[in-house]
Amino acid sequence: MIVEDDAAICQALETYFSAQNAVQTFGSAEEAIAAEANFHDIDVFIIDYKLPAKNGVELFHHLQGRFREAKYVMITGEMSYELAERTRQVGFDALILKPFDFTILDDNIASLTATSA
Repeated sequence: MIVEDDAAICQALETYFSAQNAVQTFGSAEEAIAAEANFHDIDVFIIDYKLPAKNGVELFHHLQGRFREAKYVMITGEMSYELAERTRQVGFDALILKPFDFTILDDNIASLTATSA
C-alpha cells in the first residue's frame, strides 16, 4: 500500500511496484483509513511523512495495531535527525529520503520482507 499526496510520485511508485505486486494507493491518511476495512494481507506500507491533515507517523499509529506483521517504510522529502529518531522510535522499518532511486527503495523492501519470511 502506498500513501502519498504527490500524485506524480504516487503514480510512479504504483507503476514501478505493480509489475510484480498488488498495489493500492491513497492520497491522504484519511482516504487510507476510510478504506481500511477492505485491506487484506498487506505486506508493506509505503507512507509519506507530510500528508494533508494527519502525517505519516499518525497514520502509522492508526495502522500498526491491525497490521502488526506488515513492514512500514516512511518516505520524506525533508530529512532531519529528529524525524529519523522519531520514525525509529515509533517502529518504522525504514526511512528513505525523496527523491530516491526506485531500485534502492525496492532493495530495502526486499530486505525487510525477506527477514520476515
